[in-house]
Amino acid sequence: MNAAHAHLVLNHIPLLGLLFGTVLLAYGQWRTKEEVQKVSLALIAFAGVSTLAVYLTGEPAEEIVEDLAHVSYDALEAHEDMGIYALWAGLLTGGSSIIALVIGALRGRLARWSVVFTLVLALGAVGLIGYTANLGGKISHPELREEQTSHVEYGAVWQEHASAQRTTASSAQRTCLSARCS
Repeated sequence: MNAAHAHLVLNHIPLLGLLFGTVLLAYGQWRTKEEVQKVSLALIAFAGVSTLAVYLTGEPAEEIVEDLAHVSYDALEAHEDMGIYALWAGLLTGGSSIIALVIGALRGRLARWSVVFTLVLALGAVGLIGYTANLGGKISHPELREEQTSHVEYGAVWQEHASAQRTTASSAQRTCLSARCS
């Protein structure tokens, strides 16, 4: 497994972990179920800390794919620029989650303010990491890029290409017939 493959595999952990952890934490907070909150805080902590692994595989992954024909340099740079913010959002949220769990262990129960604070951070982190992941998807998926050519324009280009091929073939046949080639 090379760095690009590792980056693609790992990048799902923070996004999905934070997403599911945030939903679970909101549910636990709404229903005042401390066990659900503890599990979701642990999931958020793991997902938040995992952003470091994703970030560290990003640069080596870029080195592998940056010269490939289907890769968008602009999308690659935008993804890289947002990567540092996603890293800090994940680490801050994961750290907040760990602190909430430690405070809960010391007090014998979770502090409501620490859970709510972590929930707010997690909501922001999910949005930021989701946006960064979306930018990453645009690197080698031209169908996701806004500047993509529409199907109608692709059709027109294809028709022009096919017409040019027919014209070239017809003139080659006429040349061959006039020169009596077989």
